[in-house]
Amino acid sequence: MLKATDELLKDHRMIRKTLEGFRLENPRFPAISKTLQRLLIGHAWFEDVIFLPPLKAEPLIARSFLEEISQEHKDLDGLMAVLRQTPAENKKELDAYALQIRAILETHFRKEEDALFPLTEKILREEGLDRLAQEMRARQNEILPLLPQ
Repeated sequence: MLKATDELLKDHRMIRKTLEGFRLENPRFPAISKTLQRLLIGHAWFEDVIFLPPLKAEPLIARSFLEEISQEHKDLDGLMAVLRQTPAENKKELDAYALQIRAILETHFRKEEDALFPLTEKILREEGLDRLAQEMRARQNEILPLLPQ
């Protein structure tokens, strides 16, 4: 059975794969941007609603670190919304937003993969991670109304 951290790492791989086509010169850029936005909203929701709350009471994880992770979710959400509303002819703006999104994601994933997930695995142990993964799977449909169409 996959642990919650495994589920979130699957999201990271899917987002990274999507980022391969997230380039202005790609004729599918608008569709890829929409897909990326949907992936990021889903990933952030699972972390903010299911994964992070049990960690907030843990003294080994600084509350400010968890708040930083959540704030990056908000920053990415805002940047994706602005990017998707920017007209295609504004290449310079689109390129700047895409660059910021990539930079935030790279740093964000590094924080999660190098610090947050290993700490969580030590603190919650396998049974806690299994329980979170089950909750993530059970609540998958709750995210659907939040995704852009």
